[in-house]
Parts: sequence; structure tokens; C-alpha cells
Amino acid sequence: MGQRVLIVALLAFSLGFALIARADDDDRVMGVYQGSISGKNWDGRTIRAQVVSESKIDFRAVLFVGDGKGEVKATVVGKGHKGEASFSGDVDLGGFGGKASVTGEINGEVFNGVIKAKGEGKFTLKRVLPEPPTRGQACPADGINLFDGKNVSANWSRIPKEWCVQDDGSMQVCGSNLGTNQEFGSGLLHVEFMTPFMPNERDQGRGNSGVYVLGRYEVQVVDSFGNGPRDNWCGGIYKKAVPIADAVLPPLQWQTYDITFHAAEFDAAGKKVKNARITVLHNGILVHDNAELDGPTPGGVSDSDAATGPLMLQDHGNAVKYRNIWFQPAK
Repeated sequence: MGQRVLIVALLAFSLGFALIARADDDDRVMGVYQGSISGKNWDGRTIRAQVVSESKIDFRAVLFVGDGKGEVKATVVGKGHKGEASFSGDVDLGGFGGKASVTGEINGEVFNGVIKAKGEGKFTLKRVLPEPPTRGQACPADGINLFDGKNVSANWSRIPKEWCVQDDGSMQVCGSNLGTNQEFGSGLLHVEFMTPFMPNERDQGRGNSGVYVLGRYEVQVVDSFGNGPRDNWCGGIYKKAVPIADAVLPPLQWQTYDITFHAAEFDAAGKKVKNARITVLHNGILVHDNAELDGPTPGGVSDSDAATGPLMLQDHGNAVKYRNIWFQPAK
């Protein structure tokens, strides 16, 4: 990750936290933690954490230690239950502390701990709920409102016709892929999604779905919080492009994709003369910057490029939710 992208990502995650209600199945341990560290040789250092639930009692804390310009990542494991967990482990912080040991505890959504290296550092991190800047953004006047919690029957097709519409104005994956009746070309697509909490599952079995632009180009949806960018993790263009920044939020939190898409172009004989291109903001963070797509990703409506196509949301067997979906055609 380049320094510019890293700084942008850090700023995006350190601003605008929402005090929203926790879901009933939230374990009060997993999540994003922000705070500070102090002690001899720790002046000017930064620290944050991503805490991942690996089961109902096992946890993994990914610590990011840096100086405001760069970071090193280190992982310690822990155990606990009912909103409490204890962590310990040996790590290598490189130029930000070298070989070190870490101990810490989470209680009441506060992570207190000690890093023992060349000098002892004490940290206090609080669990935060980052607020993506376009979460809840209304469909623009010149846009097409594809789902607002009420109009699923008007815009989408499957057998049976609808997914499972929820009381909170979202719709939950159930039964098959879901595609729009309309076809779209170039423009801006806004989608909000929430992955379920599946701590006992792993990899692609953990909150898996996907947003298929034109029914052909998948922006991956999956609970990959705490794992870092890959083409088949959340925000990746499946089999095509790895995100340039890690913007993934934990399960049970609403995330956003703002996708600017330029469809492939064809000459009068139907021969493709320009590849499709895609720019993706994931929770307000740039993860794909005008990336070129040489063809469709697997699992879509066709293996061939096209100038138009439906929006398709994937059923991969997990109870992912979607809401506030709209499309603004290119001018």
C-alpha cells in the first residue's frame, strides 16, 4: 500500500464515528479500535486495532503500529466470552519497536494493553463504529432508485420474485441471485450492504455475496474484516484486481460501495475497441482507481463483455443484507 493511500485510509477511518445500536448477536469484542499509546520510546507512535472473532470464544487482534506516515502490522490471539477477552503474544514491530511482547484485555468495549519492547508502551483503544461518508445518501434527482426498502417488486427479478424484505428497510439474500429488470451502462452505482456475523466460518463461507455490475463484473462482498486486501476478499474485483487499500468494516455494520463504471466500447461491427474500467470507493476509501477490466469475472450472466446489462446481487448461501441501491447514468 502506498503512503498516500495509507494516510487517506487512516483519516477516513479516524473521522466520523456513529453511535448506533449494536445488533443483538454482536459479541461486543470484534471491531475497529482507536486510541493512543504512551511510554518511554513511544512518543509520536500511533496504534489502532482490528479485532476479529474466530469463534464464540477465540479472537485475533491485528495491531497497527506506526508514526503517522507508515505502519507495521502485528497479530496476537486471545480468548474470552460475553464481551471480555484476554490477548498475549510475541510480535515483530520492525522499525517501530523491534521484537516485542504484547498483553491486553478487552472489557466494556475498551482494549487496554502493554507492549514491551525497547521501552514499555501502554495503550488504550476504544471500540468505534466508523461512519462511511455516503451511508444513507439519497438517490439523486437524475438517478434511478433501485431499492429504497419498499420498491423491490418494481425493479428486480427472480423466482420467486423477491428476496426476503426486512423490517429495517433492507432485503436479505435468500433463494437465488437477484437481478434488475432494467439494463444499465456507464454511470455511478451506490450500494449499501451488511455481512452477517458467522464467527465459526472461514474464508468464502463467511458472509459471501457479490455486486455484479452489468451482471458481469463482480465487486466481492464477504466478511474478510481483519484479513487485508485480496481480489477475492471484500472490495476485490474477483479474479481481476486487488484493492489498493483495506477499507473493510466488521460484520453487522452497514458498508458502502460507490462504483463509477465505464462500460466496454464496441465498433459498428460489434468488435470491442475499449475495455471496461471501474473505480470503487469502499466506505469512502479509494480501493480501485480506474482499473481496466479485460473481461467479465466468473459467475455472472455472461462470459462476454457488453455495453449494457443488469445489476445482479449474488446469492452465495449467506444471509447478507442490502439496502439503499441507486444508479446515476453517466452524462
